[in-house]
Amino acid sequence: MQKSAYLSFTHELVNRPIMSTLVRKYEIDVNILEARINPNEEGSMFVQVSGTDENVEQALGFLVSSGVKVRVKPDRITWREEICVSCGACVAQCLPRALSADSQSRKVSYDQEKCIACRLCIPACPYGAVEETATL
Repeated sequence: MQKSAYLSFTHELVNRPIMSTLVRKYEIDVNILEARINPNEEGSMFVQVSGTDENVEQALGFLVSSGVKVRVKPDRITWREEICVSCGACVAQCLPRALSADSQSRKVSYDQEKCIACRLCIPACPYGAVEETATL
């Protein structure tokens, strides 16, 4: 099983070895796709965890019981072409390049297969053309 999740840490939790404990105790793989950690502030990570179904569920439960806010990624991001004005604001935020702009026409397009649902595009779109459509 593989799940993607957003993790939010309080500044008290940032200095604890939570991720290494997670890997050792629950025998899962953790792929950190994005992280913002500051020892004096809150931290956040976007991660993919994989392992047996039981281990992944137990690992996510461990995070919650440790005080980490866990939000499993949305099933998908929806790009509403009829609202999009192709301003490109979302394109600049899209790490896997699921949202892209044609080099000639500058028209924005969306490739669902490339999307990792990191949600960085949602606040970037001033027109509301990108939205979260479901959660796991």
